[in-house]
Amino acid sequence: MSITLIPTPGAPGGPCRGSCDHAKCHALRALADQRCGHCGGRFGFGSKVIGEPAMHYRCAQTLTARSGAAAHPINAPQEGTHPHPTTRGQTN
Repeated sequence: MSITLIPTPGAPGGPCRGSCDHAKCHALRALADQRCGHCGGRFGFGSKVIGEPAMHYRCAQTLTARSGAAAHPINAPQEGTHPHPTTRGQTN
């Protein structure tokens, strides 16, 4: 699942600060005006959005924490590895 960042107006990759005719700017403004599938709040600029139905990344984190599941696979420990690395050159 990918995370989409809605850039703020005037930021690199973000919509123009004023009104314009750029399709990308209109699409980003429309995305910022959409509502979260969990809390119902507007996404707004500077928000991270994830999932289908789309929701704030922070809402997805809250739901995951409540369920007791791992927040993201990248944070899960790998099987067969020590939880903390040892000093370089030291053998166990």
